[in-house]
Amino acid sequence: MRSSVPVCLLLLALAIGSARANANPCQDVRIPGFVCLNCTTLGYCIRDATGSWETISMLGCQSEYSFFCNDEGTFGCTFQSQCQVPKRGPFSCQQAGLFPDPYDCRRYHECSDQSVDTPRLCSNGAGYSSLTGTCVLPRESEQCTQEQFTCSRSGQVGGWAADSRYFYVCVNDTTNSLYPLMMKCREGFVFNSYSCVPDTRSMRMQAKESHTCMNNDRYPCPFRTSEIEYCKCVDGELEVMTCPAGFHIDARIMTCVSEKIHQCSDFEVLSCPNVSTKDEYCICIDHQLQIYSCPKGQYFNAETLKCQADAEE
Repeated sequence: MRSSVPVCLLLLALAIGSARANANPCQDVRIPGFVCLNCTTLGYCIRDATGSWETISMLGCQSEYSFFCNDEGTFGCTFQSQCQVPKRGPFSCQQAGLFPDPYDCRRYHECSDQSVDTPRLCSNGAGYSSLTGTCVLPRESEQCTQEQFTCSRSGQVGGWAADSRYFYVCVNDTTNSLYPLMMKCREGFVFNSYSCVPDTRSMRMQAKESHTCMNNDRYPCPFRTSEIEYCKCVDGELEVMTCPAGFHIDARIMTCVSEKIHQCSDFEVLSCPNVSTKDEYCICIDHQLQIYSCPKGQYFNAETLKCQADAEE
């Protein structure tokens, strides 16, 4: 019967003595103290005088009787329905900030501006949530029970399912094994499976919180990505707009300006080339065309060169 199987205690392991493990998982863990090296082995991580991490193997568990390694609260072998020791691997800082550990939901990494990694471990038994920046994830959550990345080839890119601001790039380590480099989009951007793009939800929220957004007015986008994009206030929310072909946004006057020189007189009103909306027209200033919009409910009449009421409104 299982109840008759002796449970190996940590004190017994210390009395028997310790032996160095063949592998060195503490190079990945980099936190001193007891740690499960695998499902059946409890170890201890120490740092020597040179700053290198060493792994000491201390205790073996009898997995055939459902006793698996435990390094949370009670250190040693405990009866469990299944092994809960997470997979481990290398982590390398690419940007400054806080990053979730791709292997163990309890761990996260504080990366400095100099790409120095300081590993952290949630002390309350919960998992780390990058959305809140705190240890609040239930251990039964998908982020803690299922692998959050897929690396089948070097250069493979994937989004971090728990937080769309993060993504990873698969690379080879020194042993030619694949592991994910954790990355984060810049402020106001999210990963869309291929690249970082503006987070339109965040932009709408900013527009709602701002009392300066007036319908039909143009504004600099909070997260501008190119020379041809600007934001326009539509029903109290900022929407990303794009200048027509041959135009770029002039941030000083917040309007699209033609790239080439035109033969026109200053302040001459003209129809704009390549425009996609019927309410836009151009004014010539210093031989460049600048795009403007008619008031809401009006369109630009190319024959009279004036804005007039839209019969469809």
